[in-house]
Amino acid sequence: MKNRIYYLGVFLTLPFLACNKKALQKEGDFFYLESKGAVMPVWVKGNKDAKKFIIMLHGGPEGGSSQYYTVFPSHQRIEERFAIVYWDQRMCGMSQGNPSMDNATLEQFTEDLDKVVTLINKKFEKPEIFLMGHSWGGALGTNYLLRNQHKISGWIEVDGGHNWTEANSQSRDTMIAYAHKKIDANEDKQYWNFALNWYAEHPVVGINENAHYTFVGKAKGYDFNPDSDSLKVPFTELLFYSPLSTAYFFVPYKFEFLNKGLNLQSMLGEITVPSLICWGRHDKVFPVSIGIDTYQKLGTPSDHKYIHLFELSSHSPNYEQPIEFANQVIEFVNKY
Repeated sequence: MKNRIYYLGVFLTLPFLACNKKALQKEGDFFYLESKGAVMPVWVKGNKDAKKFIIMLHGGPEGGSSQYYTVFPSHQRIEERFAIVYWDQRMCGMSQGNPSMDNATLEQFTEDLDKVVTLINKKFEKPEIFLMGHSWGGALGTNYLLRNQHKISGWIEVDGGHNWTEANSQSRDTMIAYAHKKIDANEDKQYWNFALNWYAEHPVVGINENAHYTFVGKAKGYDFNPDSDSLKVPFTELLFYSPLSTAYFFVPYKFEFLNKGLNLQSMLGEITVPSLICWGRHDKVFPVSIGIDTYQKLGTPSDHKYIHLFELSSHSPNYEQPIEFANQVIEFVNKY
């Protein structure tokens, strides 16, 4: 969620590189999937011989893309063992075509994902398929599993948004408590009083409330770990030597359907596939209590479901604690 402006700032401060060919540009298999007006890029990277494929469900949906995960140290470490499928969803990232906003629904995204699963099975001779959903991708993955879990070997949810309605409410409460704490400590009192006044005028936080997400960022609710190895990730290579281009930052679509509410929490008992829940302890977008409740409500037998809380992470432990995250995912996928 709301990562696009951050990455744009990173890219625009980088020097222009000479146009030398690099491995990143030629790595893996790149192709497109067409579905109801959308032409969506799919990039398969990593160890395909292992016959274990992880489909990456990126965050967003507005401002989301799978492409920038390709340079995360955590994902590169995972790719040494398994293949990762980086798919840009309709109206996101580097997707093309002329899709209708009428198809910007959870059900259409879910149908698209099923086509990705079918395509991977056909192109790579039915490997074991795992889903990994980050943020909004947690909502998409959960909804898919409620209908198609028989096609999936395992589920990895990373600070997922399948309980968006409750998460927004908890996020608002978390930020109000944080603002009071800062004011009591006489830190940035003017700023946090402004925030409290804004929350008093906004009893409900919607997906496009930029003020709220600005407050969350100020409170380290997105990124918590200042010593993360991922701070050194080569975003220059991603921009200049991969399918991603600056066009990614100017996708015009605005998604409103999540403002109508989304809460799949009560249906989690229907999901019984092996599951790994990864959550940042300091997440102020989807607070950690959502992750703990998710683990408890999953219908997966207790000896096949796992939860790992990342003590130095907020919303993206795959970014903030790459080695620990990769080790958790590798261990989980190896089991199944």
